[in-house]
Amino acid sequence: MPKPTTILALDPHSAALCATIKQQLQYHSIEQSQVFQAYLLTWDGLNFGFRSDLEQMTDQNFDLTKTRSHQASISQIRSQFINATNQIQPLLIELLKNADQSLEAIAAKQTGVEIANLHRVYLMLSVSDRFSRGVIFQLTRLIRWLFTKFFADVPHSLEALLLLPGLFNQTTTADYAAAYGFLKELDWTMTNGVVISGTQKGLPFDNCWLIDDRIGELKDNLISYADAFSGFLTVEPEINGLLIGINKVRGKIPAYSAFGYGELFFPVETAVSRLSNALAANIMVTQFLPRAESTPESNRKWLLDAKEFVLSEDYSNAFLLLERDKGRPVWQDFNPRLEMRAGMVQEYIMELQRAYQQFENKELLSYKRSLESCCKQAQSALVAFLDRTINRYADAAPRGLHEAIRLLNVLTYSYLELQTESISEQPQNLVTELRITEAFLDSRLEIKIDQENTQNLLNQVLSLKLRRQQLHDSLGQFSSEEIALEIETTQEQLETAIAEYRQALNIEVDQARKIRLIAIARAREKAQETIIIVQKHLTSIENQIHTATDHLNELLEEESFFRYQYLFIYPLVVVVVCVILLILTGLFSQSSLWSLLQEFWRNLGTYLLWTISATFIYLGLVWLKYSTNIRDRIQQVQKQIKRLESSLKASAVELRHSYNQQLKLDYDLYLQNLRIEALNHLIKTAKQRTETLRQTQSNFEQIYDDLVDKRDRATTKFSDIRLTVLTDADIDAYYQSILPKLPIKQFTQEQVSRSQSWQMSAEAFQNRLIPFARQQFEPLSDLSIGELLQQSELISTHTANLRLNQLYNNADLLLRLQDIDTNLNQTSQKELTIWVGEKDKERLFGFYSRLSRTLTALVGEDEKRLYMLTRCLGFPAYLLSQIEFYRDCYERTEREQIQEDENIPDLIPDEIGSSKELKLAYQTLLLAIALDLLSQNSQGIYQFQGNLLDSNREQIALSLANEFPYQELYRDIKDLIETFDRELIYQKLQTLETSINNLTDHERKFLDQLLIDYNPLN
Repeated sequence: MPKPTTILALDPHSAALCATIKQQLQYHSIEQSQVFQAYLLTWDGLNFGFRSDLEQMTDQNFDLTKTRSHQASISQIRSQFINATNQIQPLLIELLKNADQSLEAIAAKQTGVEIANLHRVYLMLSVSDRFSRGVIFQLTRLIRWLFTKFFADVPHSLEALLLLPGLFNQTTTADYAAAYGFLKELDWTMTNGVVISGTQKGLPFDNCWLIDDRIGELKDNLISYADAFSGFLTVEPEINGLLIGINKVRGKIPAYSAFGYGELFFPVETAVSRLSNALAANIMVTQFLPRAESTPESNRKWLLDAKEFVLSEDYSNAFLLLERDKGRPVWQDFNPRLEMRAGMVQEYIMELQRAYQQFENKELLSYKRSLESCCKQAQSALVAFLDRTINRYADAAPRGLHEAIRLLNVLTYSYLELQTESISEQPQNLVTELRITEAFLDSRLEIKIDQENTQNLLNQVLSLKLRRQQLHDSLGQFSSEEIALEIETTQEQLETAIAEYRQALNIEVDQARKIRLIAIARAREKAQETIIIVQKHLTSIENQIHTATDHLNELLEEESFFRYQYLFIYPLVVVVVCVILLILTGLFSQSSLWSLLQEFWRNLGTYLLWTISATFIYLGLVWLKYSTNIRDRIQQVQKQIKRLESSLKASAVELRHSYNQQLKLDYDLYLQNLRIEALNHLIKTAKQRTETLRQTQSNFEQIYDDLVDKRDRATTKFSDIRLTVLTDADIDAYYQSILPKLPIKQFTQEQVSRSQSWQMSAEAFQNRLIPFARQQFEPLSDLSIGELLQQSELISTHTANLRLNQLYNNADLLLRLQDIDTNLNQTSQKELTIWVGEKDKERLFGFYSRLSRTLTALVGEDEKRLYMLTRCLGFPAYLLSQIEFYRDCYERTEREQIQEDENIPDLIPDEIGSSKELKLAYQTLLLAIALDLLSQNSQGIYQFQGNLLDSNREQIALSLANEFPYQELYRDIKDLIETFDRELIYQKLQTLETSINNLTDHERKFLDQLLIDYNPLN
């Protein structure tokens, strides 16, 4: 259950530790961090305040020299703080209220987190800091008073966190002395209590926790100390039965405590992350990132594969789609239903032109739209075929993605001929197909591209390649500098020839395109000229027909006149003449007429015969004349007209065909452009696929690097306080042991194939890869810490025991104590508490009960963590292991403070420690001076039997008490003193006070005690 906790840091060093504690709580104990707040007490020389932005005010170097010289005296600081109490009081009230009423605490309550009623307040300070000593006791009184007046219903504890000097850098004797002075005053204040109100007096602190450098300095072990304290805040049990001041030890109050904290846990997320990232990286490097081999054999294979691609049926069928719409040809000839009638050539030409315009604006446009649609289908079919080829390569082998890139490079390489080794080889790729397609209409356009220059250069390149190969073969058999030089020369020539070939080929392609543009324009002009010629020819034929018709009409009129003349006029004239003759005959002689008629009647048959004969003869002569003069000419003109009419029809057909050819030329040119466009689109798509695959490879390499980085960052190195059951080496060793059993190939078979991988985003790919890899190690999440320690494939029994022992050692007290007087205070003995899951409690309790008799095992909520808290409660300050050193520094450097603290009892009881030895040594020194065993030379330096000591009597006493080289001399002095009579010694001591003018107060006390001891009356 999280407890509202407030820490007030009194110096920048404590603030740095508080900031790190807050950070670690947010990482390891979210619930406790929601009711945790830390502030730094600030003072600018005039005003006091509290700041929560500890990071801006901390000293991460933990260097005491940075604050020591900038502080005022303790009395000045204390006086300033007392005067500023009214200013500080509302600030303190506000921050104490925020302990369980902050936004974070309210949010925690709303989510169902149960928060304890006890409000813990800690004052953290460096005991060497002058400012902290100046404000702590008055600040403690103020906090106690606020809880009494404004928070009377709030159960609370006020405790001190004292950071001893060994934790900091650049620690000097003055810092240890200041620490001892502070501990003296604190011990005195804890003994006598502080005034909380006019009617109430109490202890300044419910407990004082001491921390020293048992695990190292704060600068190098900041995280460890922060972890220890954050764990202490999280799991600390109640302090049952600890009543400070009830029992004293050698007259000293047992007001101090120490703790140690350790945590052994199974970092499931870290282990699974490290294992899954390693597996994912292994999948990447074995299934997606292998490189394709680059050998002459593989190069020839890719050339053949590229040729197979452009010669395949799928490729050809895709281009067939370009000219067929729904299975039928797109193009339908221009064939308007117009009849050619005589005398209407111009109308026909106009109708044909109108039909042409209509066809061009409607049908041809429709055909082009159909071609566009077919082109899109062809492009889609070609791209689909390309994608199928890429997918086939990708799925064929782990290096398939890289091989697909190599194939695409060959398919889109502009100088494919340079990849061959012989002129007989005919490599093909999309670029060569593009050149062939561009030349598809060359024969129709009546052009021929000159390729002689590029062919000669290609032959030169191939011959140089052959020469280089021969030289390499010779060099392999006979090592020679000449051959090596010739190889170098040949290589340079080859590079030059290749560059010239590329330049020449580029020029040839550009020139060919320009020639084709000119030829197309010329073809269009020629088609138009053909139409004009045919139209003119058609008009000319029409004119000829008109002329022939007129001539025919004239001949027909002549024929009509001829017939009328010879078949009507001339016979009529003969008949009229005969009749006139008969009439005349009758007029002049009727008898003659009558005789003639009788004669005619008698010889009627003969006359009829002669008449018929004459008629036929006449008709024959007329026919002969008609045939020779009129009929032949009419037939010739008629034949001419028929021939012209036939020619007219043929010209009409030719004109329609010319229009059709012009339209077909436009259609074919458009189709040609679409063929080129489809190929260019395919080439562009192939290049895009190349870039996509390369980007995919780059993404995969980045994913691999990220996975390796995540694996390396998924480390179990937390701090010396928070230990992990499995180290990085243990996890890696486990991974290597199960690697052959892991389903690496299963990912490409069931999750994401290589053919799918390049078609999805890197994020989507990772979203499939990471869960798959994590799934393989999810069973580890079900293991408790005890079960994990029994998994031999994860951790050996020896290593498991080693981890448990390491936890025990790391959870030792963060303070060095002397092992004395433990029998006088039972509460100061170390107690050990562990929190462990229910199913692991019995086993781990049995293990640790062999190491500690005061072990308490509690059930923890997290089965994957083992918490251990070591405490030593209620011991006096003199049990600190370095307390003698502290006092020595104090007595040597704090003269003024010693005078101020004269009425404060020493921390160390007189009956123990080095103070008794120092007192005896000082008394022995004074006796030796009184008995003239020690004398001063002209420089004021004391000497004994010719041995120079020092001019400072205190330093001589310290040397006699503590330094090894002086011990024999010390023994000799004591032996000589024992030879003197006690009365004589008393007399000499009486005269000593007057003979030495510079006796200190401390020395006068020692002298008075000696006078009492050697007084004959005693």
